[in-house]
Amino acid sequence: MNKEKQIKIIYLLGILLFILFAFYAYSSNVKEYINDSIILIILLTTLYFLRKQFTLSPTIFIILILAMASHDAGVFGFYSNSPIPIQYDHFTHFIGMFAVSLLIFNLFKKYFSSSKLNNVLILIMVILASLGIGSLIESIEYLGFLKFGTGPGLLKFGGLGDTITEETLRDIDLIGGGWINTMEDLIYNFLGAFLGTILMYVLNKNASKSKTM
Repeated sequence: MNKEKQIKIIYLLGILLFILFAFYAYSSNVKEYINDSIILIILLTTLYFLRKQFTLSPTIFIILILAMASHDAGVFGFYSNSPIPIQYDHFTHFIGMFAVSLLIFNLFKKYFSSSKLNNVLILIMVILASLGIGSLIESIEYLGFLKFGTGPGLLKFGGLGDTITEETLRDIDLIGGGWINTMEDLIYNFLGAFLGTILMYVLNKNASKSKTM
């Protein structure tokens, strides 16, 4: 099976996955995740049609879909009851920026050369570009909170099952909770972007050595 057909199948399976998330959100009466699923389907479709510009590989496409799906999995209450040892919100930020950095690296990899300084600068640009997308997401979340308040979903503050209300939110802010939440998100964004960027650089460097041998 050629690469183009693989990507098409992955795309269709991704669409199906988010449709299933939307149906589950509807049946469990957490309708905010229906909107989130629609947003992610639009994003997934955009990536699919820009696959050649991003030189999208099947592996990176799968990782991106899984990263997006990790947010929608919040419909199961993972944001308040994490199924993993760390806070689920931290995981989604980490894996999200890890996936984004792989995509952005593909845009910049043609500029790598034998110059170490040039390569370091490109790596920094990839990380900063990834962090820029992470900051944009934080801004969208903030604007969503201003409009819709607290609750589950991308455009509200808190997650399914959280005990956050408008009253407790004011108490959280008094001790810097809002700032702490935002900065922790940005730190995990950085960790994901850094690891993804370095991993891609090492893999591509090893691939280049193999070709010259």
